[in-house]
Amino acid sequence: MVSGVGITDTIKSLSDLQTRCNLTQADSDRFFLEWFEELTELNPQEQAGITRIKQRYDYHRVDGLLLEGTINLLVVSPLLELAGFLDPPYRIRSPYGVALELEDPEETIRGFIDTLTVQDRLWILVVESKRTSIPVPAALPQLLAYMLTNSESNKPVFGMATNGDEFVFLKLTFNENPQYDVSRTFSLFPRRHELAEVLQIMKRLGQVVLS
Repeated sequence: MVSGVGITDTIKSLSDLQTRCNLTQADSDRFFLEWFEELTELNPQEQAGITRIKQRYDYHRVDGLLLEGTINLLVVSPLLELAGFLDPPYRIRSPYGVALELEDPEETIRGFIDTLTVQDRLWILVVESKRTSIPVPAALPQLLAYMLTNSESNKPVFGMATNGDEFVFLKLTFNENPQYDVSRTFSLFPRRHELAEVLQIMKRLGQVVLS
């Protein structure tokens, strides 16, 4: 098991996790079906909610990068609301918040990761940087490390990471050795955004973690 305390002091890369936790990436396209199969169509209220999130995001994003608190307020919290995660039978808690540092050729980029869990099997990470946008894949080792704290469960654990512009989903299983896989990246930034797909996947994962 990986402890969430001091996680960025020991986990810097996927290689670290693979070495310390015997973690491997699944090599089957059937391993992580939940991000693209059995997705339900959004109803008109959900579609209107997605449009509203995008409009607010565009209005504030035009002034520059959005900080973690603003991302939570404008994007993550409304998505949780639309997905139904703020109401029974779902239960949300905030177990960890940690600093994140990335070595850039010219400077050290410092950011912050805030985490939520839904029903203990769905982890949501928000990545914030004050000066330079930190790409979501840079936070995936930390997200996987948090998800590995569920290693006593015999059921899959899922994750979503976002920096406000991008969204990525993960699945982790334990069995004999832990295995994971990653979805493609979904974008909110362009006009032809993919926020509807993000909400569909969130709802699908919400159903799975209740099973």
